[in-house]
Order: sequence, then C-alpha cells, then structure tokens
Amino acid sequence: MKNKLLFSIVTFTFAAVFFGLFSSCEPETIIETEYITVNDTLVVVNTDTIIISTTDTIFIEEEASITNFILVRHAETTGEGSDPVLSAEGMERAEKLAGILSELDIDRVYSTNYNRTMDTAQPTADNQGLEITNYGGFDQQAVTNDILENVNGGKVLIVGHSNTTPNFLNVLTGTSDYPNLPENAYDNLFIVNVKSKGDSEVITLKY
Repeated sequence: MKNKLLFSIVTFTFAAVFFGLFSSCEPETIIETEYITVNDTLVVVNTDTIIISTTDTIFIEEEASITNFILVRHAETTGEGSDPVLSAEGMERAEKLAGILSELDIDRVYSTNYNRTMDTAQPTADNQGLEITNYGGFDQQAVTNDILENVNGGKVLIVGHSNTTPNFLNVLTGTSDYPNLPENAYDNLFIVNVKSKGDSEVITLKY
C-alpha cells in the first residue's frame, strides 16, 4: 500500500486552503485560505500537508476520508480536423503525465470520447493497467457523485477540455470560481482533495 501520493514536477504554483508549505532549508507555513467542438471548447447543441523538497518532489499525505481528483486538460493537438490527435509535443506531455502519476495507485481514469483527451489519458491508463472510462462533456455532477460513492478515499484522473475541467473544479468546490482555461494552456494539473462536494481543497500545479 502506498501511503503517499508522489508528484514530480518541474515548475509549480498552487492555491490551497489551509495547507502548509515547507522547504528543506527554512520551513514556512502559508495559510491561504456532442456536443460540438469550437476552438477546443465543448458546447451543448441541444438544450494535508504538502512537502516540497529541493528536488521538486511533492508528497501529499492521504486521509481515508479524502478522495483525490486529478484534473488535466488534454495535451497539445495538431489542430487538424474536427477531432484532432495529439501533436508530437502533446504526446510528449501525455507521457510526462503518466510518469508523474506512475508512483500513484490510480483507481480510475476518465476521458471524454475524443482523440485528444483519450490520447492524453492512454499512457497513464496503460501504466496503471486500467481501462479508460468515457464520460459526456457535461456529466460533471453524475461523474462526481459516482466517484464519491464508489471510489471514496481513492484516486482518479479526469482528462477534459478548456471548459469541462473548470466545470469539474466548480462542482467539486461548490463555487463558480474557475473560468475556462486559456486556449493555449495545456500544462495545468489540478489536485482536488475532496471530503464531499463543496468541502474540497485545490492545489494548482504546472507540469
């Protein structure tokens, strides 16, 4: 059993509620508080502790009552056609994501049914020996309810789009704080530690 979630990152930023941030030199605690595709935006057509070391390794201690949602937008695409595949850069990012998550015991991997999201999720699913579970672009409530009921205390990866990923963040936090991601933003990695919908802590990283 792994007791810690391990994430290796090159650069990072985060905004978390009541998290402690420590460096190996001078510890410091900081308290902060289809769907048709249009430019990679899906639209409906019918109506607790983080330890950051000098090696850029993050350890998130688990609690049995917390479910860990790992949310990413798909990686870079070729931009060709209505359902583009990943570009070489995007494929490299998808492999990087799988490497970052390789130390985890992921319980489920979710993706919308598009080439770019499936291709982003596939390396992680392969590494974890999991099948990808498809979800509709706007099924955030149903997916969240199913995970909290059946994977409570576990870890899930959800790959989405520039608008569906923030929608998940808003459902999990019970807010409307998260707008659509910029069209050129592919490197955000959100970790949401969820006790229940609306009782969540969000860490935002770059990978």
